[in-house]
Amino acid sequence: MIFANMKRTFFTILCIFSLFLLSCSNRSTETVTLSSETEVTSFYFTKQDSFPSIGNTKFTISLYAAQDTGLITNADSMAYKTPVNKLVPRLLFKATPSSATIITADTTINLTGKDTIDFTEPVLLRVISSDRSNTKYYRIVVNVHQVDPDLFDWHCLTSAVVSSGTASTKGVVLNGTYLLFANDGFKTTVYQSADGKKWDDGTTLTTLPDNCSVREILAYDDGDKLYYCQEGVVYTTTDGITWEAQDLSGETYIPLVMLMHFNDSVWLVAEHASEHTFHLAVEDGDTWRTIDDPLPAKWPLSEFTVVSFASSSERPRAMIVGGYDTEGNPLNSRWNIEYSQAAGYRYANFAIERPLCSAILGAAAVYYGNRFYLFGGLDAEAQYISSTALYSDDEGLNWFPIDTAHNRLMDVYTQRTQTSATVYGNCVYLFGGQSRTEMYSDVLCGKLTSIDW
Repeated sequence: MIFANMKRTFFTILCIFSLFLLSCSNRSTETVTLSSETEVTSFYFTKQDSFPSIGNTKFTISLYAAQDTGLITNADSMAYKTPVNKLVPRLLFKATPSSATIITADTTINLTGKDTIDFTEPVLLRVISSDRSNTKYYRIVVNVHQVDPDLFDWHCLTSAVVSSGTASTKGVVLNGTYLLFANDGFKTTVYQSADGKKWDDGTTLTTLPDNCSVREILAYDDGDKLYYCQEGVVYTTTDGITWEAQDLSGETYIPLVMLMHFNDSVWLVAEHASEHTFHLAVEDGDTWRTIDDPLPAKWPLSEFTVVSFASSSERPRAMIVGGYDTEGNPLNSRWNIEYSQAAGYRYANFAIERPLCSAILGAAAVYYGNRFYLFGGLDAEAQYISSTALYSDDEGLNWFPIDTAHNRLMDVYTQRTQTSATVYGNCVYLFGGQSRTEMYSDVLCGKLTSIDW
């Protein structure tokens, strides 16, 4: 019995020993192939809750003409003031390298996946293949916006277009040309400029009324046509000099004043000849189609400002701010018009729940960089509405003074009213206006840093 057990034990040991020898034999003949690849396939940074742009930044990897060199960089810069002096890089390779090393001006770091690197200046990544036959260098450049995106820089293009300084003015851009209309009570003159800096000596207009209220000239948003309305006559021009007149003073609805460019159309306010109700009328070819529903009471007819834009829901909207009504009463209204195919045109006066001040007269407004900006204007007591410009982030519902640390308007802008404002290209332009003691014909240009980003 004992002999049998010993025999089984010996047999078991013999089997194990045989398997061991076979295993050793296989290992001794197996060939391990090391990779010669040095290609980086992905680069990113470990996420940081306090600076989301760090982890979300997309990097591109490209090769230079020499195949052993490359560039890793982010085309879209990280947010202004994002700290990049202590970042943990994460890399993926086509094959596991023998080593991956960051080389800076001061030190060399063998990457472990937990290393904190200073990327304030470009650094060099050296990758050695696992078979140590190839080496590739990548220059890593981490771009961060160097200028505050909220910085709104202003400068004066010209201090005076009109030498006399006694005229009411309106500035527009027509077919890429800057125009300043000026009326001194006796005649209307238009001045032209290719850059807003150098202006011609002006052309006296004979095809507009001598007492033209130039501030009511309306520019079509596409920048290729101007409109003006006075005493039932609608005037249009494509060059700013020759105006064509369409006399509608004998119609049932008599045009009173140009209103806005809205929903891809030009609009004016018309008065019913016998009922004396006020209506919107839209240009329809060579005619004006009137909206049957009368406008709400206390609708502005002069010294208002209008901004047309697309709402957050992508519906056409317009905001008509302040002005005087038909009886000469000052208004603080901020009428908002919205159009949808289902509901048609809807009106809402934001000033009922959130009045800005007692009145808004002679102000100028633009929609720029997803914000409204309101420049100048007087209240019902003939006091300036604000010592600086105002802005709204919620489509005209609430208004606040601009941050003067970021918006340098007041460096070149004097408090005034009856300024005209327009957006052309990537800039906001302010033309002229008047204070209590002076008439202006200057041209100011402002640009938001981030508008090109």
